[in-house]
Amino acid sequence: MILINFFEPETSSWQPISLAQLPSVLSADARVWINLNDASIDEQQQVLQRFAIAPTLVEDFIRERHPPKLEAQDNFTLLVMRGYADIDFSEYISSAQVNLIYSKQVLVSRIDCHNPQLLAQLTPNIDSKHGAIISDWVKQIIITVSASYLEKLINFEDEQSELEDAMLHRGNDEQMALIMRYRSVLRKINRNLTYQKDIFADAIYEEQNPLLRNFTETELRDFYEKFERLHSMTDLYYDQLSDLVQGYLSTTSHQINERMKVLTMVSTIFIPLTFIVGIYGMNFINMPELQMNNGYFITLAAMAAGGVAGLIWFKIRGWW
Repeated sequence: MILINFFEPETSSWQPISLAQLPSVLSADARVWINLNDASIDEQQQVLQRFAIAPTLVEDFIRERHPPKLEAQDNFTLLVMRGYADIDFSEYISSAQVNLIYSKQVLVSRIDCHNPQLLAQLTPNIDSKHGAIISDWVKQIIITVSASYLEKLINFEDEQSELEDAMLHRGNDEQMALIMRYRSVLRKINRNLTYQKDIFADAIYEEQNPLLRNFTETELRDFYEKFERLHSMTDLYYDQLSDLVQGYLSTTSHQINERMKVLTMVSTIFIPLTFIVGIYGMNFINMPELQMNNGYFITLAAMAAGGVAGLIWFKIRGWW
């Protein structure tokens, strides 16, 4: 389904219209927002062909999943972004895919987001009494995309601190599994943030960048700093979680070594005793010690003395 909102300069109001009612030539003050969230591929192609948008932009726009991208041809600019739509970092379902094609007068949007609250924030706000500058809508969408990550990252800081304290005192495999899930999610969103950070980094230093058509250098630098900060935060949290994993593995390895040391000392003490038991357990006829009246007690005393001597030796060497 195609939803078209047309701002009529003569009446200074927004009106829902059909594609057939859309003027072939827009007046200088007219504005059009076309919402293709629920449109089929054929309907999307129909709308984009109506504005004679280049096939390469059309192909990228209608693709179900596309990494963040910026491209421009003629008067239209394609901007693809990804927001974070899940509640937290414990589970990653899918990103909020934001596909925009816009000019000074036209905005075509397709937003795929399973989070209703974020979807509402990404949807342009139609004011029936006033017109709108398309670049302001695009700017608001960019800021909303960055905020979708920032809120979760700020909340995650406290959660990670609690997890770090828990791992320090009573780390277990369940917490390790949670850490691995967090690392997986952070790695995925870090890729999205890298793409989006690079988009605005290139826009700052390229004189012919299409974003310069609609935004000032100050605004582009602000966009870049937002995504660069988000990217740095995800890197920091990922490294901290990696440190927790390494710390847990080191602690577990140390505990295993301590247990192995105890088992080794026990084995070192009992192997000689087992050797003595093995000798006197042989069924030879000529074993003089078997005829001794106190042989049993002497053997037990020798075995006890050997065990105690072993323990004393471990204590002197600092192994126990």
